[in-house]
Amino acid sequence: MIGTSMPRLEDDALLRGAARFVDDLKPDGCLHVAFLRSPMASARIRSIDASSAAQAPGAAVVARSRYEAEDAAELIGVDLDPLPAVSTLGAAMAEGSPLVHDSVPGNRYITVHRAYGDLDKAFAAADVVVEGEVVHPRVSAVPMEGRGVVATADGVVYTSTQAPHLVADAIAECIGSSVRVVTPDVGGGFGQKIGIYTDDVLLAWIARRLKATVKWVEDRSEHMQASSHARDQKITFSAAVRSDGRVLGLRARILTSVGAYGARPYGATLNAMTCAGLIPGPYDIRDYEYDSIAIATNCSPEGAYRGVGMVTAVLAHERLMDLIAMRLGEDPADVRRRNFVRPEQMPYTSVTGHPYESGDYGAALEMALHAFDYRRARAERARARAAGRLVGIGVSSYVEFTGAGSATFVGRGMAAISGVDTARVWLDKDGHVHMQTSCPNIGQGVQTTFAQLAADALGVDAANVIVEQTDTARVSPGTGTYQSRSSVTAATAAHRAATQLREAILEAAAYRLDQPVEHLAISESKILVDGQPAGLSLAELATEELDIEVSYDAKQASHPYATHVCQVEIDPGSGAVSIGRYVITEDCGVVINPMIVEGQAVGGVAQGAGAALLEEISYGADGQLLSGSFMDYLIPTAADVPLVEVLHLHTPSTVHELGTKGAGEGGTIGATAAIANAVADALSATDAVLPFTPERVLALVERGQR
Repeated sequence: MIGTSMPRLEDDALLRGAARFVDDLKPDGCLHVAFLRSPMASARIRSIDASSAAQAPGAAVVARSRYEAEDAAELIGVDLDPLPAVSTLGAAMAEGSPLVHDSVPGNRYITVHRAYGDLDKAFAAADVVVEGEVVHPRVSAVPMEGRGVVATADGVVYTSTQAPHLVADAIAECIGSSVRVVTPDVGGGFGQKIGIYTDDVLLAWIARRLKATVKWVEDRSEHMQASSHARDQKITFSAAVRSDGRVLGLRARILTSVGAYGARPYGATLNAMTCAGLIPGPYDIRDYEYDSIAIATNCSPEGAYRGVGMVTAVLAHERLMDLIAMRLGEDPADVRRRNFVRPEQMPYTSVTGHPYESGDYGAALEMALHAFDYRRARAERARARAAGRLVGIGVSSYVEFTGAGSATFVGRGMAAISGVDTARVWLDKDGHVHMQTSCPNIGQGVQTTFAQLAADALGVDAANVIVEQTDTARVSPGTGTYQSRSSVTAATAAHRAATQLREAILEAAAYRLDQPVEHLAISESKILVDGQPAGLSLAELATEELDIEVSYDAKQASHPYATHVCQVEIDPGSGAVSIGRYVITEDCGVVINPMIVEGQAVGGVAQGAGAALLEEISYGADGQLLSGSFMDYLIPTAADVPLVEVLHLHTPSTVHELGTKGAGEGGTIGATAAIANAVADALSATDAVLPFTPERVLALVERGQR
């Protein structure tokens, strides 16, 4: 079953409308909650008058319907004393700028300086120094389903989270009472639903206080305002480069707008430090220095979003490779070839300590270039330019880290995150295999891939495996679904648990049949003796003892990698960018389900295209959100996303026995830089300020024509 493009088992319920999301839960007598959110980015509360709201049907902002709750919330009078706000990196860092928090001097949450090797020596030996800057806007994950919570009086919380055990721990810590967290179907998360939100805690507290079931589901406007944002980084870099394009040393300065608070459980360091540690990328750079500064602004808190920290790190090192090529008059592919970590150097520890366990970065580049017909594309690009067309080719190579265990999180200063994931597999009285893991399904297809893993280990049909959504009362704690953990940590735990369940089933069958266990096997939910049916089914063996749980803590992260190549053309009249051919060669180790992996890559490219060309959360100078709906926050449609050809290398991870490396984020990580490089190539631009909207592109076209 492993390696088979089996159709997704979860799609039938989704397509028939039989899935159950938070908003589909309608308990009898349920009360509805609405929150009154601040109309100002920065203000001091003088007083609150809830007397009018108390006369509305319902109590304050808890009412019999969502509409009544919202109407009541509008009746609350809050007297605010406006304070100056800072909504951009520049404003927050300016001399004498207003402080977001008195306890954060200079609006700097952290300032970290790290140096590896001898930068002075590297720059003294350089033939040229190449400098550049990239700016990635603040963006939102905008999953199809927003966040929502239903909480009951007896301590059960249904929430659309990616990390149910983390939510359960946080609620228990805040309200002083244990809760059970159940994850219904989740309509996408992309990292935005990992964090612990005050809404989760408040709903549990209100339900307990009122001894009633309460419900809150955000609308899109509330989502854009109050759910976590991401990226919002500015990176400047300077590289010491030899005349052949080899990088001798690299300096970087990373500025990150964290927002008003660091989101739990990772705090203010998540984007700032992840990015800083990965800027050397897949390149053999041994002399590296960075300053990373996390800045407080009067914006929504920043959290995780697909490829957290890695998207911007890759954008920086891939712009560097293209700028070196531009400076030296070289082919950008050749510059990458000269700088890659070579396969004979594996396992390789990067200058910042990332342990790359296996891979051949050059092979991924060559496979992608060959499939793209790169030489012909470069020749066609030259002819198009001679004819006055704005055509560009972008290349992006990267390595990421996935499936981190406790040692990795401790090393990153995030000891509050366990890094462990758990799988429980058991046999029911009908002979079906059931599974729960600490990594819920958020749309990435784990009901199918986990069923394939269990079927492979047990010798049953995948259709006989029921993968349930996570319930903290039914599976032991784990970290949750993010950082491509599902196919690494949860999958390893699931495969081990299923393997142990198989052993337990065969031992029970051997006892029942009085046969040596080595003579027995499982096929189509029946026991075989020496390859022949023994007249004994799994249903007949089902007992409480046939219930196995395994937790897995990876000794280190896994490291998938890829190369993306694409071509764009720009309309000089409108500034519109159209993406033509798009090829990916990726190595995510052993592939459980190729179809699902390719779907992840294509979906990731869509989000990368959005970041490169369209998406930007904007605030006014007074901190007011200007992009609070899809009228102003543009996301790609099917018409904006190219056809993507996905090729695979298969270098198994040596971290664990499955050999998987994770495949959930690579599409986004590679696409943003590839598309940005292609646009910059078409315009002969140096710095990259994303997104390349038509307005920005037209300004660059005009600048180039002067």
